[in-house]
Amino acid sequence: MRISCVQYTAEPDVAISEGRLYPLLDEAVTARADVILLPECALCLSSNQEISRAQALTLEAPEVHRLRQYAADHAVTLIVGSLIMATDQGVKNRTLVINPQGVIQATYDKIHLFDVDLASGESYRESALFDAGSNPTLIPIQEWTVGLSICFDLRFPALYRHYGLAGADLVVVPAAFTKTTGQAHWSTLLRARAIENGCFIVAAGQCGRTTEGRETYGHSVVYDPWGDCLGQLSDEPGVLTVDLILDRVQAVRSSVPVMTQHRDFKA
Repeated sequence: MRISCVQYTAEPDVAISEGRLYPLLDEAVTARADVILLPECALCLSSNQEISRAQALTLEAPEVHRLRQYAADHAVTLIVGSLIMATDQGVKNRTLVINPQGVIQATYDKIHLFDVDLASGESYRESALFDAGSNPTLIPIQEWTVGLSICFDLRFPALYRHYGLAGADLVVVPAAFTKTTGQAHWSTLLRARAIENGCFIVAAGQCGRTTEGRETYGHSVVYDPWGDCLGQLSDEPGVLTVDLILDRVQAVRSSVPVMTQHRDFKA
């Protein structure tokens, strides 16, 4: 599988975000990616919850149609890291997986919502905007089994162990990590999730500073099941394209059999 991570700064204005996204999608297509991973909140990133709620999309929205049409036109799988989606169950932070025919193959709603007051003065209350998801999502893409997660999910290893035990070869992590927490923990957490589950981890992050002043860490990256870094961006917009070899998963799991030797226990 050849996979591309696209990294950029989304804004509260969806049209501006689309203007930054689509040229990078074209770069990924030029690099002959089979799968393209977008970051969290791919079309709207705002610190203002009223603005975010007003920008919530439905599956019938023109912006979603354009993404579906792009996937079909270029015969690629788009993993739309997440969109702010208005659903019958409330507003969701939702991943869309769009197959090469332009069909929405699967969705995943972010389970763990980021509520925190940081020493830097930043404050986040995702639970005031989003209704949490409750179901992990594992899907086939080509011959791969792929688990879906979003940003703050990364800090909850039980979700990734669930995917590993269920046979995931790859877990994607679209994100909008803050610069503060990204500098401290991003690479360590991603590499740990790869090593402890013997799978590929592919993470696409937002980067830069929005017009509102919200700053994200970037550093989109790919780790293989041994924990080796196969490529990483810095804090600037760009595209990271990496070839993944499926046999690597079984080779690592055979030498470090954490899946077959996993044991549940009572505390």
